[in-house]
Parts: sequence; structure tokens; C-alpha cells
Amino acid sequence: MNVRVNLRIPGTAPLPELVRLVQDVEAAGFDGAGVLDSQMISRDTFVTLGQLATRTSRLTLFPAVTNPLTRHASVLAGAIATVEELAPGRIKFVVGSGYTSASTIGRKAATLADMRACVRTVKSLLAGETVDFDGTPGRLGYGSGRRIPVLMAASGPKAIELAGEIADGVLLLVGLNRGIVETALSHLERGARRAGRRLHDLEIVWAVRTATAATTAEARRLARPTVVHWGVLRWGGYWVEPSGIRLPKFDVPEVVSRIYPDLSHAQDWEAAIAATAFVPDDIVAQLCDAYGLIGTAADCARRIGEMTKLGVENLYIMPLETFALPVREVTAFRDVVFPGLQAAGLRDGG
Repeated sequence: MNVRVNLRIPGTAPLPELVRLVQDVEAAGFDGAGVLDSQMISRDTFVTLGQLATRTSRLTLFPAVTNPLTRHASVLAGAIATVEELAPGRIKFVVGSGYTSASTIGRKAATLADMRACVRTVKSLLAGETVDFDGTPGRLGYGSGRRIPVLMAASGPKAIELAGEIADGVLLLVGLNRGIVETALSHLERGARRAGRRLHDLEIVWAVRTATAATTAEARRLARPTVVHWGVLRWGGYWVEPSGIRLPKFDVPEVVSRIYPDLSHAQDWEAAIAATAFVPDDIVAQLCDAYGLIGTAADCARRIGEMTKLGVENLYIMPLETFALPVREVTAFRDVVFPGLQAAGLRDGG
């Protein structure tokens, strides 16, 4: 077995810094890098990917994730095809509903119908096919003929089923314990069956929020904004029951709504931590254990090993902070997590 590990790169630092960071990511042994696409808080994703494509030699690169709201599907197909020319065979395409891309400009995220149309259009254009655009036929005039996998990011059951039905794979942002994994896979399999496919036919990537610190207690403190945002404010409706967590009813203070752009992407992380004081430490600890890789670096290595027993073999590591580069996680995985996985026979050495 070789567990693949990809790292989220927020485009919130100047582009030269991002390039240097991703070169360090490659040297540390990561398999891929996904670049955040959120136009009001990040540098342009496809410009960044183009730079990274020419400054790396091994990493798989992808937008993580782009969306059908801020770019037309034909623009998305042209952009990813252009980037792929710079790194043949190392590019994939990941599209989602555009949560912060939409919220920061006062719009709602893409619907499932939007996602279905976008995935189908991008796949067809990248395959060299002609697509009907409201009565006007169009095709890319510069397709390479090389396959570019099209994955769909999904966090709700219906979205997961849609990804299983129409995409080449899925980026699952659901959590990471036995109950969640088994439930998410059952939804994915249901969608795949609608298209006459099996789970084996899909690339399945598990997106996991990650915090490494000297102690588990400090990692959990740092993770408060993320796990409260997803576990209490958004994620709980789908995944609390399969996670095995019992959440009490909370009165959410107004200060939470004033965090920019939202709790889990907060520009002022300490302020976001303070705003989550309404959730007790024991609930935060349960959410951390169900939702991500949150603890010491050794804890993260052990947890990955446990999840491989459920078939989790492809991870997308999402460090907590959007407005800080993931230097701590690069070091932790290079020095502790990857050696631990190699010693357990879960990752190739070298």
C-alpha cells in the first residue's frame, strides 16, 4: 500500500512565496498540491497553477476547488487544458459549489443542477467533444488528447451521489471516522450504480482538516473555528448521526457571524477561536476526533494508519488557516508523519 497525501495551498500569500512553499512541499514528499480558488481572498488559481507547473517536476496539481459560478464551464475547461500543457500528466480538475467564492460576493453556492451541467461540459470539452451552448456548438481548439481527470468536491449525501454518477472521482469533505466513512461510501456507491459503475472505477480523495501541534490540547484549541463551523453550524446536519456524536442545542452568539469571511476561513484566527467559547471543550474534542487529523504529528500518523483499514488511501490535507501558509504541516509530515507511515509499510520510502 502507498497512501497518497496531497496538501491544500491557500493563495493568500504573494505568488513568489507560494512557489517557494510548493517547492518545499514537493521536496518534503507530498504527492500533490491543491490551490484554493476563492477570488476575493486568494491569488488567481490558474495563474498560480501555471507557475507551479513550471517550478515542480513530480507533484500532481489541481484547483481545490474551483466552481461554476465565477467562471463559465468553457473557461474552466480552457484554463485547465492550458495548465496541463505545462505539466503533462500531472494535472487534474476539481470543481465544487464555490462556498467562499459565492459568499464573499453576496451570491449563493452552485446548485446540484449547476454542478451536473458543469462537470458534463468540462468532461466533454476536455475529451475533444462538441458541446451545445444554448444552440451554439463549441469545442476546444487546442485539446491535447491526454486525459485530465475531472473530480467533484462533495460534502452532502446528494452531492456525493451525483459525483459517483457523473465524475471521474470525488473529493469528500465529510469527516474521518468509521461511521462517516462507511456512510459516505454508501452514498457514493449508490450514485455510481446509477451510471453502471463501481467504487473501484472512481478516484476517492478524503479531504481532512488538519492541525499539528506540540500537544493534542493545543491542536484542538487551534481547530476550534473549523470544527465548530462545520460540526455545529453546517456539517452536523448530515454527519453527526453517523459520526456517533450527540450535539446539544447551542445558542450561537452574534459575534460568530461577524468573523470574516466566515469562521473556518477567518482572517483573525485567534478572534475566531475566542468566538467559539460557547462550545465546551469536550464537544470540540469529539468533533476533532471525528472530523480530521488533529493532534500531534505522531497522532496524525497513527490515525492515518487506522483509517487505511477502512480503505482510506488518498488524502487531501487541509491545514486550518487560510491566511497563513502551512509551513508547520509541511515540517510535521516531512519529519514525523511520512517516516511513521513508511515504518508501518503504508507509504513508499525515498
